[in-house]
Amino acid sequence: MRAPPTGDHPAPPARHARVRGRRGVAAAVLAGALALAAGCAAAQAPLPEQPSYAGGRARIGLALSGGGARGISHIGVIKVLEELRVPVDYVAATSMGSIVGGFYASGMNAAEMEREVRAIDWSRMFSDSPPRADLPVREKDYQAIYPLPVEIGFSDGSFKLFKGAISGANLELWLHQRLIAADDLGSYDELAVPFRAVATDMVSGKEVVFDRGPLYQAIRASMSVQGLFAPFESGGRVYGDGGLVNNLPVDVVKKMGADIVIAVNIGTPLMTREQLTSVIGFATQSLNILTERNVRASLARLRPDDVLISPDLGAMTSFDFGQSEKLIALGEAAARAASGPLRRLALTDDAYAAYQASRRRPLDVVALPIDRVRVEGTKLVDPVAIAEVVAPDVGRPLDLARLDEQIGDLYGWSDFERIEYRIIDERGRRDLVLDVTEKSWGPNFLRFGLQLASDLQGEAGFNLIVGHKRTWLNRWGAEWINEASLGSRRQLATEFYQPVGVRLGPFVSAYGFARQEPGYVFAGDQRIAEYDITTTGGGLDAGWALGRWAELRAGLRYERLSAAPTVALTLFDPVRVDDGGLSVRIRYDRLSDPFYPREGTRVVGEVFQGVASLSDGEAVTRFRAESLTAFPIGEKSALLVGLRAAASNRDSVEFARDFQLGGLFNLSGLRSNQLAGNYLGFGRLVYRQHMGALPFLGRAWYVGASLEAGNVWRERADASVSDLVKAGSVFLTADTYLGPFYFAWGKASGGQSSWYVYLGRP
Repeated sequence: MRAPPTGDHPAPPARHARVRGRRGVAAAVLAGALALAAGCAAAQAPLPEQPSYAGGRARIGLALSGGGARGISHIGVIKVLEELRVPVDYVAATSMGSIVGGFYASGMNAAEMEREVRAIDWSRMFSDSPPRADLPVREKDYQAIYPLPVEIGFSDGSFKLFKGAISGANLELWLHQRLIAADDLGSYDELAVPFRAVATDMVSGKEVVFDRGPLYQAIRASMSVQGLFAPFESGGRVYGDGGLVNNLPVDVVKKMGADIVIAVNIGTPLMTREQLTSVIGFATQSLNILTERNVRASLARLRPDDVLISPDLGAMTSFDFGQSEKLIALGEAAARAASGPLRRLALTDDAYAAYQASRRRPLDVVALPIDRVRVEGTKLVDPVAIAEVVAPDVGRPLDLARLDEQIGDLYGWSDFERIEYRIIDERGRRDLVLDVTEKSWGPNFLRFGLQLASDLQGEAGFNLIVGHKRTWLNRWGAEWINEASLGSRRQLATEFYQPVGVRLGPFVSAYGFARQEPGYVFAGDQRIAEYDITTTGGGLDAGWALGRWAELRAGLRYERLSAAPTVALTLFDPVRVDDGGLSVRIRYDRLSDPFYPREGTRVVGEVFQGVASLSDGEAVTRFRAESLTAFPIGEKSALLVGLRAAASNRDSVEFARDFQLGGLFNLSGLRSNQLAGNYLGFGRLVYRQHMGALPFLGRAWYVGASLEAGNVWRERADASVSDLVKAGSVFLTADTYLGPFYFAWGKASGGQSSWYVYLGRP
């Protein structure tokens, strides 16, 4: 795939330079002192005249290594090259270096790249979904129930695993929006600076050098970091990260025609003995060893004329993407330490101005209108439904930012592995072609959730949740969803969900469930009875998906509750309650995260009107509503405000009361569901402070505290603000890959207190 340019460019004499971090600074100071001393003893010789840009100067190649977030330091190096007027004639890069190198080769300067990097939302970049606030409500619920980042597919009689932690969808969209003008180049030699990206053929294990094709795809293939991104597939080949075979592509840039190489090595250093404490650590070290070995081979190819820059990045890791400002500064410092040898490569002001003019090729996105949207590659998903998402842009110039949002909406359906787009001009008509790849491990998907809870007072619970979803049963996008829960709460549930005509709009739903779980009756904080509760029910709804943020549904609902005492005095009788009637429910959810939101609001409300003929003679009227709003405080803190109100006119036995309070964040300090009644009022404030990352185990950990007040009442006349129970908690929590983990202590008015351990949402 290589197409190196030809040409004979004699190299001027130059001194070999290898500069590393602060050592380079010391060397530069020493060299300056010696030069000053020599100047005192003899007359200063004039500097050699810099050859003109059009003359026979040496051609300079830039080799940029991979290294994850550490690669952001390449921008600082390029910033200094521009300041010193050092021209770059060829660029070869690997992994993260290919992003910086590809942007630079396309015409961006260091300042533009720095602005791009500072504006990136890295949490979204390393995700396959649009921001959670913009997901359909049903998908929000699905993510909250099944937080484990594992999805297993089932098709053709076999189970299939998803291909990687991240498919790179958002990264590809971001790259394509900025590099779309390079889609149709015959060769990367046509860029402002000729460019090559290095990847690994994961079948043969051989190096692949991309020299043509859509530029964003070459970059994406080059940085398919194992375990982080899924391999990149194109043309029947599977590509992995280029760092496996050539992390510092000195040989590649030499073959392109470079006489002198500026090599920037930011590879991750090997871990120490003390750092090798886990299986993940050993796996990471294995990759680092492979990378380090090929980097040493590349360094051995450098000649005395070449310049090696190795920024002293210290403890900065491959995952420190939030430290872009510091990384750029460290790259800049290392390049300034190499200013001596770099100045010998500099052009005069006029020559460099001519060089800059020659490489400033603007990325031109043709502003002609799109005439038609075509969808290719579908198997189950209706292509008409896909085209409807981007149809509003037909007849208008292509808006890349809006197109990215629309493709993000399509990813929110959770049906696609990849979505690419291209523009084709045929016979005077301009088509926007969407190339979609449905998840190869579908259309049956299994997801998993895990729940653990203990109040360290003898009450503990464990649940393993398995969810099944079968998508696109018909051209209108019908889904069949099933859930099985095993543990202290045993449940089977199923739903058939049928959109009517469009994906976000009217729908009908039929559902049923059977659940068995323990229930307790308390006198104060003491359990006085334990029941085995079985609840069965189902319903039929019609509703409307109100865009991506809300859902309204109404229908007929029936439930039967049967409770048999298992540990109780003889005065506790079995209970049976039948409720049948009309239900109206609304959900609105724009929280930024299901467990640790920093902004947004979620509102859930239901009104149920029982029908005597479908109930046990008691036509219950029931209302409940709750809200949660998150407010960011600075960059690392958040305040959650939660409210809940509920009422029921049930006039039944003690155990059948509809609403309960007690447990962490629900009057902390009390036992779980200690209070029960027909009327409920509750409010809480939860403060959460981000403390740092959680390497290998999850995303982050936090500390926080809560203030709560509320109560439940048997009769409406009993409800009183003066009767509220006050409570609070302090907690440590971690956003782990298994779900949220909490270790907390709570205390309620009256002196009751409790410790809590949770895995899952309290």
